[in-house]
Amino acid sequence: MHPPLKRPHPDCQSYIAAFRLCHATNPTMKFFGYCNDAKVALDKCFKEEKVRVRRENGERGRRGMDNWESEWSEIKKELRDSEL
Repeated sequence: MHPPLKRPHPDCQSYIAAFRLCHATNPTMKFFGYCNDAKVALDKCFKEEKVRVRRENGERGRRGMDNWESEWSEIKKELRDSEL
């Protein structure tokens, strides 16, 4: 199985087009593995895209955590200063 092809996959558009073309031009043979090469290439592209998105999300999360920690340390400092 692959993810829905209607969602945006900017890195994989050429593979999606090749896969759809294969299915459109081979309506019967697609059931017997005729389009497997296009499917394997599409799956590989989706996997690379998933790895890239996961890495970007992790980096964004770490940046967010760093910002949160710096803001929280400022708030704690302000609270300590107001207690004195």
